Amino acid sequence: MIIKSGVYSMNKCIKLLAKKKLSITFLESASAGYLAYRFSQNKYSGDILYGGLVCYDMGVKENILKIKPEFIKKYTPESMEVTQEMVRKAKKMFYSDIYIACTGLLKRGGTETKEKPVGTFFYVISYKDELYSFRFLCRGKPREKLKKLARNINLSLIEILEGSRDKKNK
Repeated sequence: MIIKSGVYSMNKCIKLLAKKKLSITFLESASAGYLAYRFSQNKYSGDILYGGLVCYDMGVKENILKIKPEFIKKYTPESMEVTQEMVRKAKKMFYSDIYIACTGLLKRGGTETKEKPVGTFFYVISYKDELYSFRFLCRGKPREKLKKLARNINLSLIEILEGSRDKKNK
């Protein structure tokens, strides 16, 4: 079944989390709290949403998550490596069944390149001590990009929870 609606995929995802009695924590850079906000709007949010950390500024990644500045400089703030490290560090700070971290280039002004243009997002889902890593490119206005990002994350999480997604880039 192809899920076309972002609202439908989010509701399905949240219901699945509630049914499995799983908690979720978000670590958001490019999305700046959008994902946790969207999850908080559902009637099951109190059952599943542990919380989140907005780490839009590098200082939050460095000072709160304790990601070394050299590591961020080596890979750039908007990279798969930094996104994975956000999850690893958060697991030492928060207790949750699932962690989702997101970095990316919502708009100009980051570390965009020809290979990593504006609209590139990285997200990592941690579940049962496995990391599932995704790179996603989308076009449109910032709000449209956030909606597409949320939809992709929800669909990825549904696939992981239903056992139809293999881990990537462990």
